[in-house]
Amino acid sequence: MNEELVLLKSICDNSYYLNSYKYPNGYSFFDTYRRALRLVNNPIEVMVESVKKLGDTYSVYSGFNRMILTQDPEFIEYVLKKNHKNYHKSRMVSQKLGRFIGHGLLTSNGSYWLRQRRLIQPGFHIQKIQGLYAIMKKTVDDFLLKFPVGKEVEIYPLMNRLSFEIVTRTLFDIDMPEQSSNDLGNFISDVQEFVIRDIRQPHLSWWQVLSGEVSKNMRKAINARSILTAIIRQRKASSQKFNDLLDMLLDARYEDSGEPMNEEQVLDEILILMIAGYETTANALSWTLYLLANHSEELEKLRQSTKGLSFDESVRHPGLAAVINESMRLYPPAWVSDRVALADDKFKGYSFPKGTIIVLFYYGLHRSEHYWTNASLFKPDRFGSPTGSHGPKPENSSAAYYPFGGGPRLCIGNNFALAEMAIFLQAFVHQFEIQPTMVIPRINPLITLRPDKIMLGISRRMAD
Repeated sequence: MNEELVLLKSICDNSYYLNSYKYPNGYSFFDTYRRALRLVNNPIEVMVESVKKLGDTYSVYSGFNRMILTQDPEFIEYVLKKNHKNYHKSRMVSQKLGRFIGHGLLTSNGSYWLRQRRLIQPGFHIQKIQGLYAIMKKTVDDFLLKFPVGKEVEIYPLMNRLSFEIVTRTLFDIDMPEQSSNDLGNFISDVQEFVIRDIRQPHLSWWQVLSGEVSKNMRKAINARSILTAIIRQRKASSQKFNDLLDMLLDARYEDSGEPMNEEQVLDEILILMIAGYETTANALSWTLYLLANHSEELEKLRQSTKGLSFDESVRHPGLAAVINESMRLYPPAWVSDRVALADDKFKGYSFPKGTIIVLFYYGLHRSEHYWTNASLFKPDRFGSPTGSHGPKPENSSAAYYPFGGGPRLCIGNNFALAEMAIFLQAFVHQFEIQPTMVIPRINPLITLRPDKIMLGISRRMAD
């Protein structure tokens, strides 16, 4: 039998198998691949168009299998919470990203993930991270002393640098050599871009190997791990206590054995904390400043309500929280995630086999008029009054918002990120005026929702 007949038989056999389940409406095998190039270049636009055409839940082909994409909040809640034991992160993230950053919370599944989560979770309880607020505040204050002013200041690189300084300071509370800092920051940014290209263009994976791209990124990963290994070993050899996140990781003990993590496990978790807590916050702060610059009334309202706050008060301030939450609704740092079914499952009228990947489209949900009134508008008050005139519709309010994911795998650093952003925003809006420019930023949807370029007018304010 020639190759063409084998391929045709494979497609037909697989179609018979798939047709024994009831998938959502979707694209055919050939329509899926006709859309592939557009999906690589602009996945959000393609997914939004598909929702308009097919509804909140639809299906496409992934190889010869069908994949389900959804922005239905009930389906998302089912996958993340109600039946979470039947769903793991897919190999798209766990293996493709994991080969560069290791086997930590973000990239592991099953019993190992649960054991690590139970070990590390106590260190991120809000009472624990309060001890890090002073480090955050000092890092912000030092950073703002050197913040550039001008008619067109590019914001994202600045927020990127600040977020990296905060995450490294709270992790290590040491002065890191500039070269080491740059190498770590570049590695986290570069590996994310590479992994997304690899996920979106699986047919080119062989070329990534032959061209040396995989080896190049692996060398960056090895260098990053060597930098972190030196810090860990220096800390272990020291009798000094730093009360930072590295101390927390080194002091943590498993309940069943009383043993600490080994060096490789500590390295993996540090890299996870850096990649999850660095770029996501940089993105969120960049989009927040962009939105405030383009909504002067909201900016002034925030400024008036946050005069004279201490950093502890800033973290708890409802106005700051509302602005941050609304910014993350419109531009969720983690705009999409996926899960793979461990066993056959069904939801509503759909049924699908073990191995089906479910893509959870948070960006689409956050901007859906079905679940948010005036969904495209920046209205922080909607988070001050959940059933108010601009708020999420009461019947959907709790399930329509996933800035940090949900269920047992809710982002472990959510309180940390919110505190960091609140401390920065309170300080920034009282020290600087911000004005919009003619530059309209484009979304660059990698693992996180990065802006391509945000240009704002920045000038220093007179003291309040």
